[in-house]
Order: sequence, then structure tokens, then C-alpha cells
Amino acid sequence: MLSRGFLIVGFAMMMATMGLGAATPIIPIFVGEMGGNDIARGLAYPAFTVTQLAISPFVGRLGDRFGRKWFLAFGLFTYVITAIGWFFSGSVLEIVFFRAFSGIGSALIFPMSQSYIGSITPRGQEGKYMGTFTLFDFVGFGLGPLAAGILRDYTSINIIFIAMAGLFLLATILVSTCLPTDSKISRSFRMVSSDKTSEDFSRANSSANVISWSTICANPLVQAIFALRASVSCAIGVSFTFIPVLLEEDLGTSATAVGVLIGGQQFAGGALQPLIGPFADRYSKRKMAAFGTLLVVVAYFTGAFSSNYWILLIAFIFGAGTGSAITQVIAAATQVQVGRTLGQSTVASLLSMAFATGILVGSLGGGIVAELSSRRATFALAGCVVFLGYLIYSHRSSKAADST
Repeated sequence: MLSRGFLIVGFAMMMATMGLGAATPIIPIFVGEMGGNDIARGLAYPAFTVTQLAISPFVGRLGDRFGRKWFLAFGLFTYVITAIGWFFSGSVLEIVFFRAFSGIGSALIFPMSQSYIGSITPRGQEGKYMGTFTLFDFVGFGLGPLAAGILRDYTSINIIFIAMAGLFLLATILVSTCLPTDSKISRSFRMVSSDKTSEDFSRANSSANVISWSTICANPLVQAIFALRASVSCAIGVSFTFIPVLLEEDLGTSATAVGVLIGGQQFAGGALQPLIGPFADRYSKRKMAAFGTLLVVVAYFTGAFSSNYWILLIAFIFGAGTGSAITQVIAAATQVQVGRTLGQSTVASLLSMAFATGILVGSLGGGIVAELSSRRATFALAGCVVFLGYLIYSHRSSKAADST
């Protein structure tokens, strides 16, 4: 049975990702309405990653040392400020500023939530627990774009920002008032869990204080999941930046149609999470990652060459959505395994940095490619990056297996 802490973090993250998902189809269009070109769009969407990359190396160790609850709550509150800031924004520079400010929240909430769940995950059930947890993320990211598309077609962008602020505030209150602290979890583990699980919890919350960054970064499994996470995130950066523009401006679809494609992509991945997790515990993670990577690559090359909305819808829902979900569960399950010896929050922060790096390269690099060549070329480039990321993942995970 899932614990109270698991459910609280899960529902808080679902509300947070719903708000973040609502921003996905809106920010690129909002920048265009302010007079920004494709490079400005490519800069605005991933601006949060600059702040996230600067902060992530520090928050992981702080979370392992002092606990995660209040870091998570503070991160969620920074999103409240971001949504209010967008409501009052009147220029591309202001949009970019508040997007960069939201990176503080991203650097906190994703590694802290994942490491919180990782610290209470029983040994041998990493895929099951992380697959169930990421379901909350995918549902939120699925509902957000769909709701934003409908609201934009029938109301205004500012109404979306108000709704986002409300969701972020609810998530902040839920975590602040209801989530058990790490010390309470530790006492509970000692009372009801096996000695091995309790030992894992204690080690995961103390090991990062003594293991150097060079040792952590030299770990081949850490390198493997960093490459996999960063490459798929690069493709996501391209998708979230240019699918709204491609569909609305190039193909003439409605904002609701954009929301259906982006939201459906997330729903497809979310629906598979409870199934993918147990498979990741039983079968070869490398083979599963290869299959997920293939689906993503096919979807992005479809985006590069197809002008039919329905073909794009099928490709990104069943290809990119399913493939991204598989690779995310593989990375998250491996993160929990490695985090038991290297520190859960520390390893989660590295994965957060991988995500931020991928989004930054995909969005900004895609913006430059789109301005110099075409928007469709960015999708082909993203597919190539994902394939390269899998090759690195396969090589480093094989080395880790050989060394053990």
C-alpha cells in the first residue's frame, strides 16, 4: 500500500505539473504575440534551465542533509510568484525573466520529490514505485496543455496564468501542512520496515556528505542515465517550443488542437507508467531503453516530414509519449538504485541537471536551427540527438554491468 507521504507528494506534483503543462503551449505563442522571433521563443521556453543548472549542484546535498519537505514547499511557492509575474508581463524580456526565476522551483521540486519517494522505496521495487510516482507527473502534464488550449480559445492567456497560480498555491499548502518530515519517515521505517530498508534510508540520507562529486560523476551508471535523460529532454525541448508554433502558425490548427496533441502525448505515457515500472524491475533495462528510444526517434522524424495533423497526433502520442515514458522510468529506477549509495537527493539533482541541459540545448539550439533553416529541421536534429544519447547510455551501462 502506498504511504501517506507518497500520495501527498504525488498529488502535489500533479497539481504543479498541471500548471507547468499549461505553460507549455502558451509561452511560445505569448512570446510571438510580444514580437519575438524563433530564437526568442527558443530562449524563453528554456530560460528556467539556466537557473536550474546553477542551483541544482547545491540543493541535492542540502536535501540529503537537512530533509526535503521545506525545500519542496519553497520550490512550489516560487512557481506561484512566476505565474503572477507572467500575468503582469508586457514584454519578451519580462517573460524570459520570470521563466528564469521559475528555475529556482524546478531545481528544488523535481529532485526533492523524486528523492523523497526514492528514500521510501523498498529494494527491488524501484521500477514499480517510480513508475507509479511518475504517473502523477504525466497526468498533470497531460491535463495542463489541454486545459490551457481550451481556455485560450474561449478566454484569454491571463486567465490561464491565474489558474496556474491557484494550482501552485494549492500544492504549496498541501506539502507545507500535510507532508511528514524526513525524521518522521525515518522513525516509521525503523518501526515497520526491514532492517535492510531502514539501512537504505539512513545511507541515502547521509552518504552524499562524504562522497565527492568526482566519484559520483565518474560512476558509469550515473553517466548512463544522465546521457539518456539529457538526450530525451533535448527532444522534449524542441517539441514543447515548436509544436505549438508549427501547429498554430504553419498548419493553422486551434489552440485546443495543440493542447490535445501535447496533452495526449503525456496521457499516453502516464497510462503506461504502472505497467512499465514492474517490467523495469524484471527485465533488461537496456533493451527497454532501446525500444523507448526507437519510438521517440520515429516520432520526431515524422514531425520533420509530415504536414498532416492526424499523423503528427498519432506519432507524438503513441511514439514520443510512450517512448519518453519508458526512458523516464528506466532513468528514475536506476537513479533510486544508485542513490542508495551516493545519496538520493544528490543523484536526483544530477538527473535534474540532465533534464535542464537537454531542454536548454533543444529549445535554444532548435530556435537557432529554425531561424537559419526551418522549424521542421529541428525535429530531425532532435531525433538524431536521442539516438546518440541511447548509444552513450548503452555503452556506459554495459561498463557498469561488467564492473560488477
